[in-house]
Amino acid sequence: MALIDEKGKVYKKEIVDYSKDKSSDYILKVISEYIKKHEDEASSVGIGVPGIIKNNKIVYTCNLALEDPYFVRKIKTKLPVYLANDALCATIAEYKLVDNCKYENYALITLGTGIGSGLIFNGKVYEGKNGYAGEIGHTVIKKGGIQCNCGRKGCFEKYASVSRLLEITKCKTLSDLFTNMETSSELAKLFDEYLEDLSEGLANFIMINDVDMLVIGGSLAWFGDKFYYILRAKIAEKLFNRETNDVKLKFAKLGNNAGLIGAAFLASV
Repeated sequence: MALIDEKGKVYKKEIVDYSKDKSSDYILKVISEYIKKHEDEASSVGIGVPGIIKNNKIVYTCNLALEDPYFVRKIKTKLPVYLANDALCATIAEYKLVDNCKYENYALITLGTGIGSGLIFNGKVYEGKNGYAGEIGHTVIKKGGIQCNCGRKGCFEKYASVSRLLEITKCKTLSDLFTNMETSSELAKLFDEYLEDLSEGLANFIMINDVDMLVIGGSLAWFGDKFYYILRAKIAEKLFNRETNDVKLKFAKLGNNAGLIGAAFLASV
Protein backbone atom coordinates (compact mmCIF):
# COMPACT_ATOMS: atom_id res chain seq x y z
CA MET A 1 0.00 0.00 0.00
CA ALA A 2 1.27 3.47 -0.79
CA LEU A 3 0.50 7.04 -1.73
CA ILE A 4 1.39 7.75 -5.37
CA ASP A 5 1.65 11.17 -7.00
CA GLU A 6 0.64 12.01 -10.59
CA LYS A 7 4.19 11.30 -11.82
CA GLY A 8 4.23 7.84 -10.28
CA LYS A 9 6.45 8.63 -7.31
CA VAL A 10 5.82 6.36 -4.33
CA TYR A 11 5.32 7.79 -0.83
CA LYS A 12 4.47 6.26 2.55
CA LYS A 13 4.64 2.67 1.38
CA GLU A 14 3.59 -0.10 3.75
CA ILE A 15 3.92 -3.85 3.26
CA VAL A 16 1.55 -6.20 5.09
CA ASP A 17 2.15 -9.92 5.61
CA TYR A 18 -1.17 -11.66 5.05
CA SER A 19 0.25 -15.19 4.81
CA LYS A 20 -1.42 -16.20 8.09
CA ASP A 21 -4.75 -14.61 7.25
CA LYS A 22 -5.84 -14.33 3.62
CA SER A 23 -9.49 -13.81 4.49
CA SER A 24 -11.54 -11.08 2.85
CA ASP A 25 -12.35 -9.55 6.25
CA TYR A 26 -8.70 -9.15 7.23
CA ILE A 27 -7.59 -7.73 3.89
CA LEU A 28 -10.55 -5.35 3.89
CA LYS A 29 -9.66 -4.22 7.43
CA VAL A 30 -6.03 -3.53 6.52
CA ILE A 31 -6.93 -1.61 3.36
CA SER A 32 -9.64 0.43 5.09
CA GLU A 33 -7.34 1.44 7.94
CA TYR A 34 -4.64 2.60 5.54
CA ILE A 35 -7.12 4.62 3.47
CA LYS A 36 -8.61 6.26 6.57
CA LYS A 37 -5.12 7.27 7.72
CA HIS A 38 -4.26 8.97 4.41
CA GLU A 39 -7.68 9.91 3.05
CA ASP A 40 -7.11 13.66 3.17
CA GLU A 41 -3.95 13.35 1.09
CA ALA A 42 -5.51 11.43 -1.82
CA SER A 43 -8.00 12.02 -4.62
CA SER A 44 -8.87 8.39 -5.38
CA VAL A 45 -8.15 4.80 -4.38
CA GLY A 46 -6.88 2.13 -6.76
CA ILE A 47 -6.69 -1.55 -5.83
CA GLY A 48 -4.99 -4.33 -7.75
CA VAL A 49 -6.28 -7.86 -7.20
CA PRO A 50 -4.85 -11.14 -8.56
CA GLY A 51 -8.00 -12.38 -10.21
CA ILE A 52 -10.86 -11.59 -12.55
CA ILE A 53 -12.43 -8.14 -12.18
CA LYS A 54 -15.55 -6.97 -13.99
CA ASN A 55 -17.52 -3.74 -13.50
CA ASN A 56 -15.40 -2.86 -10.44
CA LYS A 57 -16.29 -6.17 -8.77
CA ILE A 58 -14.17 -9.18 -7.87
CA VAL A 59 -15.53 -12.10 -9.88
CA TYR A 60 -12.96 -14.78 -9.13
CA THR A 61 -9.55 -15.15 -7.52
CA CYS A 62 -8.09 -18.58 -6.80
CA ASN A 63 -5.16 -17.51 -4.63
CA LEU A 64 -6.99 -15.19 -2.20
CA ALA A 65 -10.37 -15.47 -0.46
CA LEU A 66 -11.67 -12.26 -2.02
CA GLU A 67 -14.66 -13.38 -4.06
CA ASP A 68 -16.91 -10.69 -2.62
CA PRO A 69 -18.86 -8.67 -5.21
CA TYR A 70 -19.45 -5.99 -2.58
CA PHE A 71 -15.78 -5.64 -1.60
CA VAL A 72 -15.53 -2.07 -2.88
CA ARG A 73 -18.77 -1.01 -1.20
CA LYS A 74 -17.46 -2.22 2.16
CA ILE A 75 -14.53 0.20 2.03
CA LYS A 76 -15.73 3.20 4.01
CA THR A 77 -14.27 6.24 2.29
CA LYS A 78 -15.36 9.47 0.62
CA LEU A 79 -12.94 8.78 -2.23
CA PRO A 80 -13.80 6.97 -5.47
CA VAL A 81 -12.44 3.40 -5.48
CA TYR A 82 -11.21 1.65 -8.63
CA LEU A 83 -10.52 -2.05 -8.93
CA ALA A 84 -8.46 -3.93 -11.54
CA ASN A 85 -6.39 -7.05 -12.04
CA ASP A 86 -2.96 -6.58 -10.44
CA ALA A 87 -1.04 -7.58 -13.57
CA LEU A 88 -3.07 -5.07 -15.57
CA CYS A 89 -2.12 -2.40 -13.03
CA ALA A 90 1.56 -3.19 -13.57
CA THR A 91 1.00 -3.07 -17.33
CA ILE A 92 -0.54 0.40 -17.11
CA ALA A 93 2.38 1.69 -15.04
CA GLU A 94 5.07 0.38 -17.41
CA TYR A 95 3.12 1.51 -20.47
CA LYS A 96 2.65 5.05 -19.20
CA LEU A 97 5.82 5.78 -17.27
CA VAL A 98 8.50 3.69 -18.97
CA ASP A 99 7.29 3.43 -22.57
CA ASN A 100 5.31 6.68 -22.72
CA CYS A 101 2.39 5.00 -24.50
CA LYS A 102 4.44 4.65 -27.70
CA TYR A 103 3.19 1.17 -28.61
CA GLU A 104 -0.26 0.53 -30.07
CA ASN A 105 -0.43 -3.09 -28.92
CA TYR A 106 1.37 -3.93 -25.70
CA ALA A 107 1.40 -6.64 -23.05
CA LEU A 108 3.07 -7.32 -19.73
CA ILE A 109 3.38 -10.69 -18.03
CA THR A 110 4.14 -10.82 -14.32
CA LEU A 111 6.04 -13.77 -12.88
CA GLY A 112 5.59 -14.18 -9.15
CA THR A 113 3.52 -16.42 -6.89
CA GLY A 114 1.50 -17.07 -10.02
CA ILE A 115 1.51 -15.67 -13.54
CA GLY A 116 -0.73 -12.86 -14.74
CA SER A 117 -0.79 -10.43 -17.63
CA GLY A 118 -2.26 -7.18 -18.83
CA LEU A 119 -3.15 -6.22 -22.40
CA ILE A 120 -3.34 -2.91 -24.24
CA PHE A 121 -4.80 -3.00 -27.75
CA ASN A 122 -4.99 0.04 -30.01
CA GLY A 123 -3.66 2.14 -27.13
CA LYS A 124 -6.49 1.15 -24.78
CA VAL A 125 -6.71 -1.28 -21.87
CA TYR A 126 -8.31 -4.55 -22.94
CA GLU A 127 -9.99 -6.78 -20.35
CA GLY A 128 -12.33 -8.83 -22.56
CA LYS A 129 -16.06 -9.38 -22.28
CA ASN A 130 -15.88 -11.22 -18.96
CA GLY A 131 -12.78 -9.61 -17.47
CA TYR A 132 -10.33 -12.47 -17.90
CA ALA A 133 -8.51 -11.52 -21.08
CA GLY A 134 -4.81 -12.18 -20.56
CA GLU A 135 -5.17 -14.89 -17.89
CA ILE A 136 -2.21 -16.71 -19.39
CA GLY A 137 -1.29 -18.28 -16.03
CA HIS A 138 -4.31 -20.55 -16.23
CA THR A 139 -3.80 -21.84 -19.74
CA VAL A 140 -2.60 -25.44 -19.83
CA ILE A 141 0.86 -26.26 -21.18
CA LYS A 142 0.95 -29.86 -19.89
CA LYS A 143 -2.32 -31.79 -20.08
CA GLY A 144 -2.94 -33.78 -16.92
CA GLY A 145 -0.03 -32.06 -15.19
CA ILE A 146 0.34 -30.46 -11.77
CA GLN A 147 -2.92 -29.60 -9.99
CA CYS A 148 -3.60 -25.85 -9.97
CA ASN A 149 -5.62 -23.84 -7.44
CA CYS A 150 -7.98 -22.87 -10.25
CA GLY A 151 -9.13 -26.49 -10.63
CA ARG A 152 -7.29 -27.31 -13.86
CA LYS A 153 -4.16 -29.43 -14.21
CA GLY A 154 -0.96 -28.42 -15.98
CA CYS A 155 -1.47 -24.65 -15.87
CA PHE A 156 1.35 -22.43 -17.10
CA GLU A 157 1.84 -20.84 -13.68
CA LYS A 158 2.40 -24.23 -12.04
CA TYR A 159 5.51 -24.64 -14.21
CA ALA A 160 6.81 -21.14 -14.87
CA SER A 161 6.01 -18.97 -11.85
CA VAL A 162 8.82 -17.77 -9.58
CA SER A 163 7.29 -19.90 -6.82
CA ARG A 164 7.79 -22.98 -8.99
CA LEU A 165 11.35 -21.99 -9.87
CA LEU A 166 12.32 -21.66 -6.21
CA GLU A 167 10.53 -24.92 -5.42
CA ILE A 168 12.38 -27.03 -7.99
CA THR A 169 15.78 -25.47 -7.24
CA LYS A 170 15.22 -25.52 -3.45
CA CYS A 171 16.56 -21.96 -3.22
CA LYS A 172 15.06 -19.46 -0.79
CA THR A 173 15.55 -16.43 -3.02
CA LEU A 174 16.34 -15.65 -6.64
CA SER A 175 19.59 -14.04 -5.50
CA ASP A 176 20.63 -17.35 -3.96
CA LEU A 177 19.71 -19.18 -7.16
CA PHE A 178 21.71 -16.98 -9.53
CA THR A 179 24.69 -16.85 -7.18
CA ASN A 180 24.81 -20.61 -6.67
CA MET A 181 24.08 -21.37 -10.31
CA GLU A 182 27.51 -20.04 -11.26
CA THR A 183 29.14 -23.07 -9.64
CA SER A 184 26.35 -25.67 -9.82
CA SER A 185 25.69 -27.51 -13.07
CA GLU A 186 22.62 -29.12 -11.48
CA LEU A 187 21.06 -25.72 -10.74
CA ALA A 188 21.96 -24.53 -14.25
CA LYS A 189 20.21 -27.58 -15.69
CA LEU A 190 17.08 -27.02 -13.60
CA PHE A 191 16.98 -23.36 -14.62
CA ASP A 192 17.30 -24.30 -18.29
CA GLU A 193 14.35 -26.69 -17.90
CA TYR A 194 12.42 -23.88 -16.25
CA LEU A 195 13.18 -21.58 -19.19
CA GLU A 196 11.85 -24.26 -21.55
CA ASP A 197 8.50 -24.22 -19.75
CA LEU A 198 8.52 -20.42 -19.53
CA SER A 199 9.28 -20.05 -23.24
CA GLU A 200 6.50 -22.51 -24.12
CA GLY A 201 3.85 -20.34 -22.48
CA LEU A 202 5.35 -17.07 -23.71
CA ALA A 203 5.48 -18.36 -27.31
CA ASN A 204 1.80 -19.28 -27.06
CA PHE A 205 1.01 -15.83 -25.70
CA ILE A 206 2.95 -14.08 -28.47
CA MET A 207 1.27 -16.11 -31.22
CA ILE A 208 -2.19 -15.45 -29.82
CA ASN A 209 -1.76 -11.71 -29.24
CA ASP A 210 1.01 -10.64 -31.68
CA VAL A 211 1.75 -7.44 -29.73
CA ASP A 212 4.29 -4.75 -30.61
CA MET A 213 6.08 -5.32 -27.30
CA LEU A 214 5.95 -7.96 -24.58
CA VAL A 215 7.31 -6.94 -21.18
CA ILE A 216 8.28 -9.45 -18.49
CA GLY A 217 7.66 -8.17 -14.98
CA GLY A 218 7.90 -9.50 -11.44
CA SER A 219 10.95 -10.28 -9.33
CA LEU A 220 12.61 -12.37 -12.05
CA ALA A 221 12.91 -9.26 -14.23
CA TRP A 222 15.70 -7.92 -11.99
CA PHE A 223 17.91 -10.79 -13.15
CA GLY A 224 16.87 -10.61 -16.79
CA ASP A 225 20.30 -9.69 -18.11
CA LYS A 226 21.54 -13.13 -17.07
CA PHE A 227 19.21 -15.07 -19.37
CA TYR A 228 17.56 -12.63 -21.83
CA TYR A 229 19.17 -14.00 -25.00
CA ILE A 230 18.65 -17.62 -23.98
CA LEU A 231 14.96 -17.03 -23.28
CA ARG A 232 14.54 -15.02 -26.47
CA ALA A 233 16.10 -17.81 -28.55
CA LYS A 234 13.92 -20.46 -26.91
CA ILE A 235 10.81 -18.42 -27.69
CA ALA A 236 11.87 -17.74 -31.28
CA GLU A 237 12.29 -21.44 -32.09
CA LYS A 238 8.74 -22.12 -30.92
CA LEU A 239 7.02 -19.38 -32.93
CA PHE A 240 4.90 -20.23 -35.96
CA ASN A 241 7.08 -18.15 -38.27
CA ARG A 242 10.50 -19.72 -37.74
CA GLU A 243 12.03 -17.58 -40.47
CA THR A 244 12.28 -14.66 -38.08
CA ASN A 245 13.63 -14.38 -34.56
CA ASP A 246 12.35 -10.84 -34.20
CA VAL A 247 10.89 -11.34 -30.73
CA LYS A 248 9.88 -7.99 -29.26
CA LEU A 249 10.69 -8.75 -25.64
CA LYS A 250 12.12 -6.81 -22.71
CA PHE A 251 12.08 -6.71 -18.93
CA ALA A 252 10.07 -4.33 -16.74
CA LYS A 253 11.78 -1.41 -15.02
CA LEU A 254 9.47 -0.47 -12.14
CA GLY A 255 9.90 -3.64 -10.10
CA ASN A 256 7.52 -4.43 -7.27
CA ASN A 257 6.11 -0.89 -7.31
CA ALA A 258 4.58 -1.32 -10.77
CA GLY A 259 1.29 -2.72 -9.50
CA LEU A 260 0.97 0.03 -6.88
CA ILE A 261 1.65 2.77 -9.41
CA GLY A 262 -0.70 1.33 -12.01
CA ALA A 263 -3.49 0.99 -9.43
CA ALA A 264 -3.08 4.66 -8.57
CA PHE A 265 -3.49 5.52 -12.27
CA LEU A 266 -6.79 3.60 -12.64
CA ALA A 267 -8.78 6.78 -12.13
CA SER A 268 -7.34 8.20 -15.36
CA VAL A 269 -7.61 5.08 -17.55
